[in-house]
Amino acid sequence: MNSLFQSSFKKKKSNSKGNAGFIVADFIFSFVLCLGVGIFIFGLTFSLATIEIAQYIVWSSSRAYASANESEALARAAAQNKFRNLTAQFPLLTGSGADSPWFVLDDFTAQDHKGDPRFTSYVPNADDRNNLDAARESRQPWTGASAQLYLKLFSSMRVPFLGNVSENPNSDEFKFRLFAFIIRNPSAEECRAFFDMRFTQGIRPLDTFNGGSANFRNADPNKYSSPEDNGC
Repeated sequence: MNSLFQSSFKKKKSNSKGNAGFIVADFIFSFVLCLGVGIFIFGLTFSLATIEIAQYIVWSSSRAYASANESEALARAAAQNKFRNLTAQFPLLTGSGADSPWFVLDDFTAQDHKGDPRFTSYVPNADDRNNLDAARESRQPWTGASAQLYLKLFSSMRVPFLGNVSENPNSDEFKFRLFAFIIRNPSAEECRAFFDMRFTQGIRPLDTFNGGSANFRNADPNKYSSPEDNGC
């Protein structure tokens, strides 16, 4: 009886030593797999946080473009300057330039995007592109800022045992277009052009004004004073 117990004990001990290699292999496999999933989750959450920052940068640049200025060109330059200053604060996250290792936010524009193919490709309907309502009247234009965000971190990421996240790291599948639309205030230059147009097309053709007898057809345009109240 005693010899039978000793034989059984030795057999179990031998089996335990034989299973030790499988346990180590399972542990290494599980550890590497968990590490790979952790890397993927880190990249995903970090990318989502970066997208929020990039959206704020584009929106803030659009707000700079929307502010009244001497001309539309100066407003666009102000938006460009705002974009450069903000991206410079996040060199590891949204550093503009192809050498950024993780993320790239570049290709910035500030304009009415109605004629931009990078925007119209998302809006195939012509009425939506012209922003027409049910009465066929044009509403606010698609004015604002735009930039492209490239998630380089994801395009080159490799998860252990699962392989690369992207089959083609150089593809455009991790490049996204960000838009921020804010109605731009008319510039002083546009206001003056509006008042000049109102004089030539609205006032000069009048024979009389408010029941008076004055003739405006031969009025001297140099004597026309346009009030600049930014109300145009």
